[in-house]
Amino acid sequence: MKKAHWLFPLSGAAYGLAFWYLIDYRWEDNYLLASLMTFIAGLAYCSWFAIGVRRLRDDLAVTLVLPLLAALQVLAFQYLVGFEHTDETVIFGLLACQALWVGVAVGIWRIWGPLQTTVLPNYPDRAALVPEIWSIKLALAFGLVGVGVFWPVFYALCSLFMLVGIDQIWELISEAYVALPLSGAAFATGILIAREKSGLLIPVRQVIGGMFRILYPIQASGLFLFLVAAALGGWEVLLDQDFGVWWTVMAAAAGLSYLLFGAVQAGEGTTLFGRIGDRVFRFTLWMAPIFALIAMATIYIRVREYGLTPSRIYAIWAAVFVLMATIWLSVAAFGRRQSTPVSLRRAFGHIAICGALTAFIMHLPFLDPVSISARNQQSRLSSMTDWDTADLAFLARNLGMPGEEALAELGSANPDVVLPLAELRSYFDPDGDRMKAGIDNIPVYPSQYQIPQEAVKTLLEGPLEYDRRFCRKAGSGTGAPNQCALLMVDLDGDGMEEAAFFTTRDYVDVYRYGPDDTGWQVAVSFFHDQSEIDHEEMLRDLANGNFEIVSPRYSDLLIGGARWGQYR
Repeated sequence: MKKAHWLFPLSGAAYGLAFWYLIDYRWEDNYLLASLMTFIAGLAYCSWFAIGVRRLRDDLAVTLVLPLLAALQVLAFQYLVGFEHTDETVIFGLLACQALWVGVAVGIWRIWGPLQTTVLPNYPDRAALVPEIWSIKLALAFGLVGVGVFWPVFYALCSLFMLVGIDQIWELISEAYVALPLSGAAFATGILIAREKSGLLIPVRQVIGGMFRILYPIQASGLFLFLVAAALGGWEVLLDQDFGVWWTVMAAAAGLSYLLFGAVQAGEGTTLFGRIGDRVFRFTLWMAPIFALIAMATIYIRVREYGLTPSRIYAIWAAVFVLMATIWLSVAAFGRRQSTPVSLRRAFGHIAICGALTAFIMHLPFLDPVSISARNQQSRLSSMTDWDTADLAFLARNLGMPGEEALAELGSANPDVVLPLAELRSYFDPDGDRMKAGIDNIPVYPSQYQIPQEAVKTLLEGPLEYDRRFCRKAGSGTGAPNQCALLMVDLDGDGMEEAAFFTTRDYVDVYRYGPDDTGWQVAVSFFHDQSEIDHEEMLRDLANGNFEIVSPRYSDLLIGGARWGQYR
């Protein structure tokens, strides 16, 4: 291993160069781009952590097979579902699950140990998987530290050359085709140091375990008070929320379990919190299953009313998994034959293996959340007599090719109701987003400007679609007054107005219009110099023309008494 140390930075540079090529190359087929990037990322991870564990032939097989499976799964998803017009949550979930199951699979390979010539099979210790996972995470963190140390030091060195007029070194290093290989080499070197000095990771893990043992009872006490508040009347308030309930309670359950996952990963004591503390601790284990059940109840309410969506399918998978995992932990803690830390580590080892299998299975062809959601929405709409255009638009916008197939079948059964695919994708649901202001409700000041009105409408529908979510303060509801305005003003003196879109946020993006193919581009961002802005008064000042241009170029704006300008 020591003779091959140079392979780590060399491989890191090679992977960085490969990523630069994949990012810079103009791919005609995005299937290959996403799949190849997945393969390269998996290959880098496996080559740094799976080689040097057992026989070289077996290590190389694992290093090639795991990234290939992950890349093929991404390729199959793109072929059957596609990335276009697919919910971004699903794309993130797909890539995150690949990282999860490949990462845990390498951890399992590392604890399996070398082959032994014994009569009995060489079974691994599942409890060892927990500290191994933490060691891998710390090694990756050391890789980030390596990158974080390399660039400041190298920039300081290049700055010395800049002082004597030699700028070519930094200009070369800052090019992407050089910067990415150097970052990859620094990242791999950090991992190499962590692997070679693995004994130093043990006290680091123990420090993390000690911190988590302090945080666990604090978190458990807060969640207990939350459950008490819910039981005393907060349950109805919780279920009346429109968004994020399942995510909130699932995060509470998963967060409590993760603190326990960190608390048990280091130390060989017979107790976790002391003899008396362990008795109290065992009774805190029932809280995470209760939170998982609450999440499942809130998910069921939404599914019963609106059917399955990809995010709800992820929520169901997560809720069921957390429920089973926390029950498993409770059984391990109460029915233990060993010390509490060892029994919990063994249980977490089994849970990690099941989590990796779940992450792999849930994105297999036709079992992915998009395909399941499309079939469910098609069945739900088929059983209804009155179809909502917003539901059809959801199929067109968020469910990729399975949604298109579902719309085609629904359209053949009822062609008068199902609009063309392009119209469904451009359909605006006035009730679909309570926080997003309609285009017709946004005033444009002044009333006369040179930019074509169609171009202004394109700006509001396209680049400013997300910004329109901030036209009302959170929790203000649909009846709250609009607090957005679009100001058309020539800030650079070229005879053509720029567009400054004011929302409830404390900064403003200014867009420049290009009549050619460039369209609208962000020119600059403005920030005000006040501690707090009265948006209603600001809108009145804009409507009354109470603003003026203050030089320099991309001038500041003085609206009322508040000055909006760039950070300089």
